[in-house]
Amino acid sequence: MMKLFARGPVLALGLVAGFAASPVFAADQKNAVVAVVNGSEIHISQLADFARQLPRGAGQPPYEALLEIVINNQLVYDAAKKEKLDANPEIKAALKKVEMQMVTQAYMQNKVRPAVTEESIKANYDRAVKEFVPAEEVRARHILVETDEAARSIIAELGRGADFAELAKTRTKDPSGAANGGDLGYFSQKAMVPEFADAAFAMRPGEVSKTPVKSPFGYHVIKVDDKRMAVIPPYEQAKPAIAQQIAEGIQEKLVMDLRDKAKIKRFGPDGAPLPEQGKK
Repeated sequence: MMKLFARGPVLALGLVAGFAASPVFAADQKNAVVAVVNGSEIHISQLADFARQLPRGAGQPPYEALLEIVINNQLVYDAAKKEKLDANPEIKAALKKVEMQMVTQAYMQNKVRPAVTEESIKANYDRAVKEFVPAEEVRARHILVETDEAARSIIAELGRGADFAELAKTRTKDPSGAANGGDLGYFSQKAMVPEFADAAFAMRPGEVSKTPVKSPFGYHVIKVDDKRMAVIPPYEQAKPAIAQQIAEGIQEKLVMDLRDKAKIKRFGPDGAPLPEQGKK
């Protein structure tokens, strides 16, 4: 039976439920009052907000059930306010943190959204096409460990027929490698630290490094899966990555501009002033 209280944070971000887009919500543009609880109005937009917090795959509760959930939440909220729990320092600090996150996100979106246009994305794509120089790419996997001895042990296991991807899942200290069998995808020589890139580009497809490859991150066992010449992806395929690059560039410049104008003093954990960094 459906529980009538919210499970999870009331201010959850990024969760989407199909119910929020159902006709009963989309059709009502007036934000109608759907209940009055001890004098407090509940609007249909509040039901939509709650529906968006439901986990994916949770199903779509009937309108009446969702209404009762929101009513119950309002009753509990009112009771908590009467006990002045909203004045609790921990709660105030948590709300301040959420407020900061939401306002910061809104500020960035307001600055980024006007600049990430079809025209700017296409201009960046056209410039990349003109500047593109074909270069070899390698697709490789790696297992990253802390010691030369551990790497040599893995090489020995691979020599006895162990599966590289399976070993990566349990032995690598690279978190992403543990999830995808050590797969790094395709990369250019400049994309990796020199020690790793030099070793990977010197190997043939299907080959596993015969000795550990040391880099600033530790010791790698490398397997080359494929080699190819890099190509420019079609515009439609490249659009999301270009849009992300434009957004990140704007955000980085915005933060740097704010830092340049700010007066910042830094202190250590003991409260003692830290050495000045440049003019800051």
